[in-house]
Amino acid sequence: MEATQNTSENENIPKTPLDVITNLKNRYKDEPEIFREILLQIDVSNDEAFFKSLQKYLTDKEDVDIINKIFNSTIEDLSVELDLHKRIEQSIIKEADRPVFLINNDTIDTSKATKWKTQIEEKKDAITKAIQSVGRIEIKGEDVDFIGTGWLIKNTDIIVTNRHVANKFIERRGNDILFKQDRYFDSYTVRIDFKEEHATQIEFEFDIKQVIYCAKERDLDIALLRVDKENYKSEKLPEGLELSYEIPNLKEEIYVIGYPSCSKPHHRELKNKYFNGVIGKKQFAPGYLSQLPASKYIYKHDCTTWAGNSGSPVIDFTSGKVLGIHYAGIHENYEGYRANFAVSVVALVEILEELKIPY
Repeated sequence: MEATQNTSENENIPKTPLDVITNLKNRYKDEPEIFREILLQIDVSNDEAFFKSLQKYLTDKEDVDIINKIFNSTIEDLSVELDLHKRIEQSIIKEADRPVFLINNDTIDTSKATKWKTQIEEKKDAITKAIQSVGRIEIKGEDVDFIGTGWLIKNTDIIVTNRHVANKFIERRGNDILFKQDRYFDSYTVRIDFKEEHATQIEFEFDIKQVIYCAKERDLDIALLRVDKENYKSEKLPEGLELSYEIPNLKEEIYVIGYPSCSKPHHRELKNKYFNGVIGKKQFAPGYLSQLPASKYIYKHDCTTWAGNSGSPVIDFTSGKVLGIHYAGIHENYEGYRANFAVSVVALVEILEELKIPY
């Protein structure tokens, strides 16, 4: 009899992480930013880690009544609570703010009011140096074919990007990595342009002369390119970005600099809503490193990115050093949650050392 009573009392308690996620989604159905922000904190490696990480996050953001509702109530019970605790919801909305800023003349346009404005202004000098060292990778022909983002390692002639970016212009022949050829059997001309900013026609281009490393498909998404130190105008390379050797903290404030591109017709709304109505131009996107998965080589982040950001540096707001290389995003995961992923600089450093490349 006692066992029956306990079963009855607990019949509505969620039994799995999926039950809790369903409750969360229902509670924040009108505020998807909050739902995504919470899900960014969840460790999904196993059920125990899931509940532990979620409860830790909610304890900081919600009161006990709401936490109990999320874990121990039916979906119907939650619905009556949706109009309560608005103060808490609003604070989470602020924390979930992930805008994208236009860049012009190496300067971020902070005219729109966001919580990031003060931080951007405080770190203006370091951010400007970072902006100058990030470029758009292009295949030159009759038309410019923009294929992704790359960045220069400090005091070197090494450009870092993704394997899947480099694959657009390279082919493997045995152990050699060569540039593809066009229909006239001429090797592709590949360049990096450190400008390509909104409302300017200025170019700051340098030829990519060699692919010195391109990971195989089963490996981490990294490619290393050697760039001319001087262009045809006798201009020199920018200073480049410094690599971080510190293991970042969870929820580290970061930013991504790159060239988001939403070129397909059905992406027009996204382009206008999230990317200032422009494509293929240099933009700045702040956010946070979120969950660090089991692999020391992969980070997760929540900066707003899109196709074209591939290869973008993930930079620590505090130090101005590179923490990782953005390589992918999942548009729909955990009921619409968007996640972005970056290869850790740890992997990049190991590759540089294996190749005996000074950095």
